[in-house]
Amino acid sequence: MSDGTSQTSPAGGPLALFDLLVVRPLSSMILSVVLVVLLGLLTWLGTLAQIESSTYAVQQEYFESWFVVAKLPVSIWGTHLFDMKVPLPGAYPVMGLLFVNLMVGGLVRMKWNVRNCGILITHLGIALLLVAGFVKMHYSYAGNLSLYEAPPADAAGAPGRVYQSSRFVSFHDFELALLVDRGDQIEERVVPEQALWPARLPASKLPEGAISGPGRTVTLTPDGLPFTLEVTDFVDHARALPKGPMVSSPCEVVDGNVLQPQRWPPGQQPRSEAEIAGCYVKVVPKNGAPIRGIVWGFPRLPFDEARYPFAFTVDGVRYGLDLRHVVRELPFALKLDRFQKLDHPGTMSPKDFRSYVSVIDERGEQKAEIFMNYPLRRDGFVVYQTSWGPQPMGGPPWYSVFEVSYNPSDMWPMLACFVIAAGLLIHFVMKLRRFLDSSTYSTLQRE
Repeated sequence: MSDGTSQTSPAGGPLALFDLLVVRPLSSMILSVVLVVLLGLLTWLGTLAQIESSTYAVQQEYFESWFVVAKLPVSIWGTHLFDMKVPLPGAYPVMGLLFVNLMVGGLVRMKWNVRNCGILITHLGIALLLVAGFVKMHYSYAGNLSLYEAPPADAAGAPGRVYQSSRFVSFHDFELALLVDRGDQIEERVVPEQALWPARLPASKLPEGAISGPGRTVTLTPDGLPFTLEVTDFVDHARALPKGPMVSSPCEVVDGNVLQPQRWPPGQQPRSEAEIAGCYVKVVPKNGAPIRGIVWGFPRLPFDEARYPFAFTVDGVRYGLDLRHVVRELPFALKLDRFQKLDHPGTMSPKDFRSYVSVIDERGEQKAEIFMNYPLRRDGFVVYQTSWGPQPMGGPPWYSVFEVSYNPSDMWPMLACFVIAAGLLIHFVMKLRRFLDSSTYSTLQRE
């Protein structure tokens, strides 16, 4: 965003034409105002959209997309009349264009002199803030890691419970894992969730507002294996249930079970069991009858470390299909030594909760403490304390829930704020100095 002071452009020729047609429109104050208004409009409509959808879905639809058809509820005196469809550019191109506007208007066209150094520094800070958001969107990932309190050294832990782990699972992203039993090891082949999206159920079979798709069949042909896989009826939010008179679903019944698409009431965030993906699979051997099944990504951690895939046998070899949250590895392992929760006096509302952990890697074992607003930072990862269990009235043994985040631009926003603050301070101090040196100030002193 320029302050209106620009460098002199050539009188004629291609550079003057480029300046007139490209540089000036991209650096104009009018464009700056329009982009800021669009961002404010997207923020407002995105906030309204969270009444009927999850925060994650709204973030993808409004702020990580190129285009969005926003829904604006129109009402009079509290009576809802209709929903107006408003086509808008997504926040992604708006912020990209705002970055170009800052670079061209605030750094290219502006005069580089001492008088404008504060404004230039401020523009650089805002640009760094936008770059940090771009890096975070494309190169960061996060997930959760849940651990039970480790039992005493002289006691055995409960079977299946997770006390120590270097693996964490994504919050929202799923993958379909094909498991091959090689006898001494299990071979894994992974298909990303995006490859299964064409198999999403069409809107006619889903609750209103649910994520829908074309309803096609996705065919997977694993190299060197004697069968193909057909994936159908992929549902982003589903439950796998035994089919009974009280269970209705547009999906087919397989071995007495059915996949039921989920929908949550307006104004209510989706429950954890509604955020689980599921789909139907059909194994088509080269020799033999097809095998049908349902795979559902229900998480069992930290109660049960084992997975229970859909297992089948083809030509004497055991295979498995597991729809699961994307699994990622940490360069270290965490063990929960002790969890502590303190309540407000006379209530069951927590005043403080924190985890005492051991960080284990090739350098040995180190003790650390993780609590609210005091995360563990190590090897580029940040581990936050987010929740605990059993809740709300349960007691020991406790388990602790951590958010694990990897973000290359983690500290850039703080640095950008320092740069912006420094630029504004320099600009205001220089303005004050010029005022104190001006004839206006001298006249005021004489009066």
